[in-house]
Amino acid sequence: MRVGYVFLVALAILVGRCDTSSTKAPQGRANFFRSIETEGRLLRDDEVAGDEERTRGAVASKIDELVDPATLDAAMKDITTMKALFRRWSADAAISEQVISRLSADALTFAKYKYLVLPYNGYREGARIAAQVDALVDPKTLNAALQDRRKMTDLFKQWNAEEVIAMRVVERLAGDPHTLKLYSPLIQWFNRYRFDGIEITS
Repeated sequence: MRVGYVFLVALAILVGRCDTSSTKAPQGRANFFRSIETEGRLLRDDEVAGDEERTRGAVASKIDELVDPATLDAAMKDITTMKALFRRWSADAAISEQVISRLSADALTFAKYKYLVLPYNGYREGARIAAQVDALVDPKTLNAALQDRRKMTDLFKQWNAEEVIAMRVVERLAGDPHTLKLYSPLIQWFNRYRFDGIEITS
């Protein structure tokens, strides 16, 4: 009887240890994989942060190059060099803004380089207008307007949104014999729309 009791107690202890071991093993594995996942996430975050830091460094280095005093002085002395520099400045919008910010950072710097900053602002505005005009005189758009009076009216509203845009559109279409021949009806209708307030009806 005593032997049987001792045997049962020993068996219960052994089973308990096995259960504890089997419980700890999955928990240990889970903790291990969680640790790996966390480490991987941290490495990815570090990699992203490193990429961003390198990008910022590259941009700063590029701006330093574009506002190098020797480069700026050369541009102020020669219009061709100035235009070439403006093209480099305007190649990227973010860099363009930072270049202007750098040259306008204080009164002394701006006073020294205002004959670059002010013409460049005009250059940027000209580029903006040219890009808009390019889109507004796309042949597909023009041909569609010739075929559909509603589309013609919509196009005229876009042309007439800014006076400078309206003038550039007409200059672009009338300045080439080929486009003038193709789109003279649009020019005539647009002038009536602008100056006489005539609505385009079907």
